[in-house]
Amino acid sequence: MAIYEFICPKCGNEFELMRPMSESDSRATCPKCGAIAKRQVSSFGSKTGFYVKVPEKPPFRKKARKTQAK
Repeated sequence: MAIYEFICPKCGNEFELMRPMSESDSRATCPKCGAIAKRQVSSFGSKTGFYVKVPEKPPFRKKARKTQAK
């Protein structure tokens, strides 16, 4: 089983689904609005012993633009 990250193009909701690797290409619907969501490219963590190691850098994602009020 793997955890896949999705983002809804309609409402912007980000969510995760745990599913078998054989279903990695299956469509996912947004739990908020029901639209077809797009799978995100994400990083992974691995467990060694009693510690969970995660990457030092965050995964590649578009940063939200900040709007400046005048």
